Amino acid sequence: MAKAKKTPPRPKTRLYLITPPTLDPQAFAPVLTQALAAGDVACLQLRLKNADGSQAPESEIAEAIGHLMPLAHTQNVAFILNDDAALAHKYGCDGVHIGQSDTPYHEAR
Repeated sequence: MAKAKKTPPRPKTRLYLITPPTLDPQAFAPVLTQALAAGDVACLQLRLKNADGSQAPESEIAEAIGHLMPLAHTQNVAFILNDDAALAHKYGCDGVHIGQSDTPYHEAR
């Protein structure tokens, strides 16, 4: 009788959170704190957009990073910025989400 192959254990499923496209960082902070405490969160993507879908101004992004990234880091959650590798690097984010129509991957690296 042949031995059945053992299937390796499946990695634990973790959460990937994405912020709303517009938010007040101070008002959103308590909501984020609750969300981070509610489950096993791997990362948080800051995805701020204008009404037309374009990226929010850098000043808004910087303010949100200043309020929200420390909250993520206190829970050992990676902080990912949407679309802009240069800003992610400038503000010390843990990574960047690059979509199909964004900066080519080799340039983002």
